[in-house]
Amino acid sequence: MEQRITEAIELLTLSTEQLMQIRDGLANKIAEGLAKDGQDIKALPAYMRRPSGQINGDAVVLDAGGTNVRAAHIAMQGQEVSFITEPQADRTLMHDAQTPGLVSPAQFFERQAALIQRICPAPEFNLGYCFSYPSTNTPDGDAALVTWTKGINVSNMVGVPLRKQLIDALAAQGQTAHHTPILNDTVTTLAAAAWMAPECDTYIGLIAGTGMNAAGFYRSSQITKLSADEVKGWRPDELMAVNLEIGNFHPPFLSHYDDELDAAGVNDHPGKQRLEKALGGKYTAELYGRIVGREACLALPDAWAFDPEAGSRTHAGHVTQLRRYHGLMADTATALINRSADLTAAALAGVLKSQDLSPEKNHTVGILAEGTLFWQTEGYRERVESTLHALIATHIKVRILHNTSNVDANFIGAACAALA
Repeated sequence: MEQRITEAIELLTLSTEQLMQIRDGLANKIAEGLAKDGQDIKALPAYMRRPSGQINGDAVVLDAGGTNVRAAHIAMQGQEVSFITEPQADRTLMHDAQTPGLVSPAQFFERQAALIQRICPAPEFNLGYCFSYPSTNTPDGDAALVTWTKGINVSNMVGVPLRKQLIDALAAQGQTAHHTPILNDTVTTLAAAAWMAPECDTYIGLIAGTGMNAAGFYRSSQITKLSADEVKGWRPDELMAVNLEIGNFHPPFLSHYDDELDAAGVNDHPGKQRLEKALGGKYTAELYGRIVGREACLALPDAWAFDPEAGSRTHAGHVTQLRRYHGLMADTATALINRSADLTAAALAGVLKSQDLSPEKNHTVGILAEGTLFWQTEGYRERVESTLHALIATHIKVRILHNTSNVDANFIGAACAALA
């Protein structure tokens, strides 16, 4: 068993050369996605311009994430943001929605509308909707689901515009939402980055938590799959937000343990989201269990023991804590978390390369990350930064942005869109 685990740790340890190949492969896939629909990297245009650093008004914000659905009422005044009503959550909707047939599309939106009414009973309001799943946007700000990820299985929703379903659910309880732009969580994070640090040249919004994804700004002329009507009103050099959906990238150098985890997830889109499954918090515990064995995890002392097959996303925390244990159990946990950080860095480097930032001048790129994996895993952010610097060109300077307000970036970005 020791030899098997030692070999697994070697498989998890990626060299700089391997990470560069991952970076370049992702950049090429992003270019394909910007040029043509139906590619591995969907590169979904959001039709959102870079937000101003000065936004005034109030908006209701709704965030349908991988774990919870949350809503809040917030106010923005220039570079200040605050809660009018603190966030409230439906903490069971996304859990229920993982069981096929348990939640209908109507129930999915009725529960979100009920949550909105709890935090803002007013008959009318501005609403920004952060929808954290792959979806195609239209120039008017609507969106339609492309495919479920993170284990969600609500039937009959793919390809159906989202706005009308939410508006109808709100109308049934006597409320009217104005504007209602629908954006992916990476795009709302990207918008928040631009609002927070207007001095940067461009930005990346990163999700590194339960799942993994990124968004960036691209010149409209780079998004060659857009029709003339879709870019009407956009200058060729004007930056448009793009939800990249890089979690679906299949990087080289994954292990057979990754292959086994992917194949075993019969209700979690086998063959898809391979990058996300290799580094996302949702999958960390199960991957760890496949490497060291379920019995070894259960046999740990009480303070450390867990069942990697229990399906709890909180078990990712057990793996991060096991780095403080001893022996091969700790070494495996360290290797798995380090690989996750290195893959995140390679993904960011691939996004930066695809943005084609001119080497004729220096560029400052603001990267805003959301997710417990990035911010609450000791040493993770530092590892990402260190690896990233080894993978990017010298004319690019990266700033990891810190959201110092008590308002989540997803809420800030959704409000920026609602008040634009």
